[in-house]
Amino acid sequence: MARVYTKQELIRLGLTEKDVRNALRCCLRRVRRGFFAPVRPCDSPAHASLHPHTPTQPADYPHTYGDIRDHSEKLKLLIRSRLPDLQPTDAFSHISAALLHGIQPPYPATEQVEFTRIGYHANFPELRIYDRALTRSDRVRVGEFLVTDLARTLADLAHDYPLEISVPMISEALHWRRVGRSELDDHLSSRRRGSRTARSAFDLADSRHESQGESLCAVKFHRLGIRGMVPQVDVYDRAGSFIGRADFRHEDLPLIAEFHGLGKYYLNADGPDRASKDNHKRHMKLTNAGYTVFNLVWADLFRDELFVAIKQRIAESGPQHRERGS
Repeated sequence: MARVYTKQELIRLGLTEKDVRNALRCCLRRVRRGFFAPVRPCDSPAHASLHPHTPTQPADYPHTYGDIRDHSEKLKLLIRSRLPDLQPTDAFSHISAALLHGIQPPYPATEQVEFTRIGYHANFPELRIYDRALTRSDRVRVGEFLVTDLARTLADLAHDYPLEISVPMISEALHWRRVGRSELDDHLSSRRRGSRTARSAFDLADSRHESQGESLCAVKFHRLGIRGMVPQVDVYDRAGSFIGRADFRHEDLPLIAEFHGLGKYYLNADGPDRASKDNHKRHMKLTNAGYTVFNLVWADLFRDELFVAIKQRIAESGPQHRERGS
């Protein structure tokens, strides 16, 4: 994680007030009051002390993605700046712990650094401290940081955050086998507040979800009362030839929902044009095989129209409808 300096540390490095002001226009960013971080390489001799590196340990900077992941990079700097504030029995928790474990929220979830401290609660614009019991086994060290272990972190998210945040993060951990369901269930019996939401989060999370977008689809199905959509199902044509694997297929009906994230196109080895052509070809095969296909993109996850259409299609194809039409 990128280095964060206090104002006093900058002065000890030999920077004057003027040097700091100049660096803020160049390679330095103010993280919060009294804390600063280098955010890009710099060739200025006056700023050389801000960028210590060796051949085996190059200088570390926040990544810049140009999308919502930049919010997490900014939050990581805030987390680093709070490291001196933790007491020996504290631990970074919730979104802060998840980021340190390498799991990002599907979209910006908080502006606050979060940690847990027994017997103390506080809520400020850039900091939230939870008064929760922590056992020794709940805490692990990730580099310099004491954090809640991954199962406890995901359980905290399930109890304290909406399903749209917790389910994608839990699914990711399950998908990569970084946590087991039994570990998550161990955290349900000891809590009351938020336990119903947590139970729903654990039930909706699925190791078969291959992206956070697919997990958000599952949450949307749940919110709108759409039942029977099974993730990652192999699909065949009438002759029994394999067409592909659908992101979601209804358990009884020839209905498919496909989520198209940008990665499907821009991470394709042959480029987005080839990926788009392959996707169109597959869509036509599915349609010709008798499937109704709903194609969803990221923006559709935050509105209801296509999901309402899916629900209506299921209702129209259900047993009662078929009986009336027979």
